[in-house]
Amino acid sequence: MKKINENKSKRPRTLITIVLVIAIIAVGIFLFLNRVTDVDKIGMTYSEVFDQKVLSQNVTTKFKQTYQLKDYTVYGENMMLYEDMYTNESSDSLLGKNVLLKNIVTNSESIFSFAGGVDSGINLAELDEGVYEIYVYDHYKQKRVYFSDEFESDKFTTMRRNGMVKTITLNTNRDFLDDIGINLEKNYAFLVVIDNTPLSSVYDIVMDPCGNTIDISSNSIDYGYENDSIQEANESYELALLVKEELEKEGLRVLITRQKDEDSSYYGSDSRVGKGYESQAKVFISLGMCADDSIAYPYIVTSPYTNGLLANEIAYYMKGHNVNMMPVSNESRLQEGVCFDTLLEGEQGDSYIEWEAYPQIRESGGKSTFAGRISIAAENKIYRESNGMYGLYFAFANINSQESIDYYYANKGVIASTLANGIMQYYRIQGNEQ
Repeated sequence: MKKINENKSKRPRTLITIVLVIAIIAVGIFLFLNRVTDVDKIGMTYSEVFDQKVLSQNVTTKFKQTYQLKDYTVYGENMMLYEDMYTNESSDSLLGKNVLLKNIVTNSESIFSFAGGVDSGINLAELDEGVYEIYVYDHYKQKRVYFSDEFESDKFTTMRRNGMVKTITLNTNRDFLDDIGINLEKNYAFLVVIDNTPLSSVYDIVMDPCGNTIDISSNSIDYGYENDSIQEANESYELALLVKEELEKEGLRVLITRQKDEDSSYYGSDSRVGKGYESQAKVFISLGMCADDSIAYPYIVTSPYTNGLLANEIAYYMKGHNVNMMPVSNESRLQEGVCFDTLLEGEQGDSYIEWEAYPQIRESGGKSTFAGRISIAAENKIYRESNGMYGLYFAFANINSQESIDYYYANKGVIASTLANGIMQYYRIQGNEQ
C-alpha cells in the first residue's frame, strides 16, 4: 500500500489560510485608511457623520406646544437664547427658565438653567457629539424651540481639551433634515456638535499686554504707565509670556496681541481684538496696571453683561494659592478682587446709549458686549454680530503705590501661574496633553 505524504496534503490548507489572512489584513488596511477621522469631520455635514437611520428614528417632527425665539449670543463657551432681539436696553434672556437639549443620536438629555448674563445659558463644551433638539420649560411645560427666522450660524469651536475640540452649529432652516427625508413645518432649532481635531489656525486664549497702544482719537501712542520702578508696556509683555507658557503646558494655543515693541490699537481687523476674532479665540485677557492710591494688590475687571463667573473663579483660585487680591467691589455675587467694568452713557449720533469703559472688554465681546457701537469703535462694526471672547482686565500693579509694585515683583511667578491655573480650572482643562 502506497504511503501518502502528509506534508503535501497539508500545503493547500496552509496556502488557503495564508491567503485568507492576507485578505483580512488588506481589508483592514483599506478600512483603516478610508475611515472617517476627526480631521475629515471638519468638512462633513451631520448626515455624513451620524447614522441617518438613527436620526430619522429619533427625531421628533410634531409638537403640541412650541416656543418662539428671535436671537442668540455666544460668549466664551456659553450660548444664550433670547425671546426678543438682543439689546442692552432689554436683553430678555430666558431668565429663570430651564432649557432641555435632547441628543437624537443617543437619546440622552441635558438641562441648563438660564441665570442671566451672557456667560450663563448653554455650556457648549459640556455637550457630547450629536444633533440636539432644543426645548424650553415654560410653566413646567416642555415646549419645542423654533426661531422667527431661518439661518445657519457660523461654526463655533470650543477650547482644546485632551487634544480635541467640539465644532458647533446652530441651525433653524426648515430644510435642515432634508438629507434624511424629513420635512419640518417650522424653523425648529437644532444644535449640531461634532468632535474634531483642532486646526492650528484656531486659538483658545488671547493674552493682551497693555501699553504701546495707538490712540486713534488723537493719532498718538499711549506707552502706558511708567516710573523709575516699572514700565507697564515691558512688564505686561513679560507677564503675558509667563502666563502663555503655563497655559501651553496644558495643550492650549495662546496668542499674544503684540510684539514687545509693537504699537497697535483695539480697533480694526489688524487690531488686538481683531487678531482675537480672526483666530476664533474664546478668552481675551488684558494685562495692565492702574493708577489708584488705594490699590495695593491685583484685581480683575469683568463685563457688567456677565455674571463675573470666570473672574470669580480666577480670583478664588489665586486667593487660595496665597495671592492677595484687592477688595474692589461691594457686589455680593463677586469674589474679593473682582469688579464690573464701569458703564458710561451719553449721545452717540442720534442715540443715547451706554458703553463699557475698558475697550479691551467692550470690543472683545462681539455681539454680547456691543462691539463697534460707539463712534470711536466704528472700525469694529465688522464684529457686531460676532461670537464674543470672554474679556477680562487683570490689573497686576498700581503705578502710584511702591508697595503694590514691590508685591508684584516679589510674587510675579505665582501670580502668572495662578492666573493661568484659575483660567484652566474654570474651563476644566487641567491635565491636558500638549
